[in-house]
Amino acid sequence: MEEAEIPVVEAQLYKGKIIIWDEAQANQLYQRGSYGKPLSGGKLQLAPVEALYLLEGGKIRVVDEGRKQLNFKNLSAKFTEGDPEAMLKYPVYADLRSRGYIIKTGLKFGAHFRVYERGEKPGEVHSKFLVHAVPEGVKLTPTEIARAVRLAHSVRKKILWAVVDDEGDITYYALTRERP
Repeated sequence: MEEAEIPVVEAQLYKGKIIIWDEAQANQLYQRGSYGKPLSGGKLQLAPVEALYLLEGGKIRVVDEGRKQLNFKNLSAKFTEGDPEAMLKYPVYADLRSRGYIIKTGLKFGAHFRVYERGEKPGEVHSKFLVHAVPEGVKLTPTEIARAVRLAHSVRKKILWAVVDDEGDITYYALTRERP
């Protein structure tokens, strides 16, 4: 079954997190698109960017704790309260997903995302790339760049900077460590 055939799943904004309570629906999203992080009892927790992407694509509907339905604008505003970079990261996530990549958080690697090739399953293989979103015009110091490149290199990954301009267009830049 193709991803497009997944029925609309109900998710809930619960204590600041997006939870899919229904085990069958949670399994479906996780198995078919590697979305979310499985929790005990068959629940699934979606990352904010995953929830926004699935909501925008009509794959989920999100309700708050009072059962009021949230639209993309409401939900993105709630996420931005907790993470000022949420709407910087979202277009990068959406762009990479639309190209068929599987995306997971890259927090422990010092980047926004870990990126897996099409068809790869996180947990079964290692990601090849780390992607960090930055706004156009940001000034990165040589130390910040060197630290990111060295960290990525130490975990056998490439680092890409996703530069997001004012129109939401993204340009990817890669820097690698070279030894003479």
